[in-house]
Amino acid sequence: MDKTVRKQVYELTSGDLQQCPAWEFAFDEEGDEGQDEATVRPFPLSQIDKRLDGSIVVAAVFELADGTSLPGYLTPRDDPKLDLASVQPQIVTPNGQVMFWHGRCPVQTEMLYKMLNRESREVFPIRFKTLLPVGSRDFSGEIPGFLALGDDFETVTIIK
Repeated sequence: MDKTVRKQVYELTSGDLQQCPAWEFAFDEEGDEGQDEATVRPFPLSQIDKRLDGSIVVAAVFELADGTSLPGYLTPRDDPKLDLASVQPQIVTPNGQVMFWHGRCPVQTEMLYKMLNRESREVFPIRFKTLLPVGSRDFSGEIPGFLALGDDFETVTIIK
């Protein structure tokens, strides 16, 4: 892929992830016209192990409860407490990206299920893993539902 390509991370498509399975946030270009903290650019696969600081996203495959595999990405980190809030898994669909960690934002389940073209029982649990090796860590896991923080900012609520 052309190294001059710049995209917003939330605009990455399955085709983008096939052409380039790793993208880095272009923080050093934030002041450039049309670019901000969500701008990403292709990242060399040979350098992934050196960038487990949340500054890259890598392609992943997501297997829904009904057996369907969908493309997406996550943010690998060198963090012993690796959880869904840290890796921020996203499924990429033709209708847009589906995120699972919502933090304090409201979860619009109806819209998200519509983007996936499925009902809750067909979606969860979801198993995921990166498409390429990332350091010595196994970046795989399971998503039980859409996740949001409770009013105490500590409790995680699972929403289906």
